This record gives sequence, structure tokens and C-alpha cells, in this order.
Amino acid sequence: MKIYGNNPPYEIYERPEKGIAVGLGNFDGVHKGHAALVRRLAEEAERRGLRSLIYTFEKHPMNVFCGGGTVKLIMTNEKKAEIMAGFGIDGIFFEGFDREYAAMDCETFARDIVAGKLNASVCVVGSNYSFGRGGAGGPEELRRLGVKYGFEVAEIEPVMIGDKVVSSTLLREIISNGRVDEYPTYAGRPYVIPGRVQHGRAVGRSIGFRTANIIPKRGFAIPPDGVYATVTAIGGVKYRGVTNIGRNPTFGNNRRSVETHLFEASGDFYGSVIEVTFVKRLRGEIKFDSAELLSEQIAKDKIAAEEALDAAEV
Repeated sequence: MKIYGNNPPYEIYERPEKGIAVGLGNFDGVHKGHAALVRRLAEEAERRGLRSLIYTFEKHPMNVFCGGGTVKLIMTNEKKAEIMAGFGIDGIFFEGFDREYAAMDCETFARDIVAGKLNASVCVVGSNYSFGRGGAGGPEELRRLGVKYGFEVAEIEPVMIGDKVVSSTLLREIISNGRVDEYPTYAGRPYVIPGRVQHGRAVGRSIGFRTANIIPKRGFAIPPDGVYATVTAIGGVKYRGVTNIGRNPTFGNNRRSVETHLFEASGDFYGSVIEVTFVKRLRGEIKFDSAELLSEQIAKDKIAAEEALDAAEV
């Protein structure tokens, strides 16, 4: 799959002569609602004999307006592209989003971007899709402009699971409440935080449990303080473990940290790029009266984590 953008390392997009089938949206988290849209996009492209393209943004638009950090990330662009490739999509375009782009009115977007830059023959959008300055346009406005500028519009209804509409907002709510075991129900995969291993205070090693101190990728949504059953990928190898998020109150630490105890790992992982998959929250963070009591609890956490990971088949 081709990955396009306006700046390196992305490839420069070359406007196709024949036209293209385009999926429009932010695709934050690529959840099951997005999956329905992408499958429809692939169908439209195959039926018409066109290439398929996802057109999205390099940065979340809300973070451009709010100075960054307002909307927490739940997926990297690299992972987003990987998942889209798995759907059989031919390309993904990460558009730069700035205030000038945001000021574009609906007609300019339809004429200069959809019809002009992309040469779309058909666009696939969700029913809550918005575009143009201030989000003034929706699917009906895009359909009206499509008649004028030569492209069709297919609209996808929201995906419901139980009484909930599947959305990126729902995924963030689940993360913020620590209900990470519910995340795959709506996303189709567990929640993963990328990061890097750094030197910590070696507290875990001092009580017999070696841990990796993690710096999560900047801007990512972090679950609330507590202990989680996790699977950590380092250098292509996956390790079961428990991850503690919090301030280590037993040792009087005031700085929030993310530390993972890997069950079967050995060696030095300092500086390694890792991915931590959150499977289930086991308990909240507790201040123990002694390191010995903490050590006993971690042993219990390990048993609970193994049970949770077995149940989740990861």
C-alpha cells in the first residue's frame, strides 16, 4: 500500500487520470464503524475498477486549534496505515492540517481537494462526516457538490453494538475509565500504547520483580492509575506481564510512571521501542505498609494476569 503526504517520509501523491474511490474521515482508532466504511470503500473501488484511497489527516484537527494535547491519541499513523492495508486499500493520504486548511469553505474543498487534487469518482463517508470551515458541510452538502463537480457520495450509517454507537469518543471514554477489556468489542483489537524503555529507579528489581520503565509516546491516552494484565512487544518478541500505572506510593514517589513487569524476559531493554497491549485492569494502585507486602501482592497480580491473558487468548 502507498502512503502519501505533503512531506517526507510520505510519498508525493500523483493525481490519477481515471479517477479514484476515496474514503473521507479522521479514522481515529480505526474502530468497527470505520471498518464498515472501509469495506464499503473497497467494494465501490472493485465494482468500478478504481484504486481505493483513504484521505485523512496527519494530526488530529482539534489539536491544531487547541495547541496540542486536547484530544489524546489512540493510534499512530503507522498503525493506521497498517490496518488499512489489511483491508486491501491501495493507499492512504495523510493531509497536513493547519489554520489555512481549516479556513477552506465547503465548495473549495469539494472542487480543489476532492475533485481536483484527488480526482475522486466516488467518496465514501460516515453519516456524521463534516467538512469545510467550522464543519459546516455534511454528507448531503457533499452529495450536492458532487453533482456539480463530478463525483458520487456513498454514506455509511453508524455501527451500533448493543445500545452504543461505535465512535472514537467511546474508545477514549473506555480508556479513561480503565475498562480496557471492553476496548476490543468496539475497536476490533486491544488498546496498544507505543513507547520506549528508559532507566528507572530499579525499585522492582530490589523486591524481586524486574520491570521496564516506559516513556509512552507523547500525546497518547493513558489509562487511569492501577495494575493491568498486558502483553509487551519488544523487538518482535511478545512477553506477558503486568503493568503498573501510577506513582508507586509505597516508595513515596510523586512522579507518575508506567512500569511493566515482564514474566519471562531477560536481557537489557533500555532504549528499546516497545508496544504495550492492555488486556484487563486487575486493581487500583495501593499504598502498602512495606516492600514485602507489595511483593506478595505482585505475586498475586501475576496469577490474576495469567488468568486474564489466558481468558483473552493472548
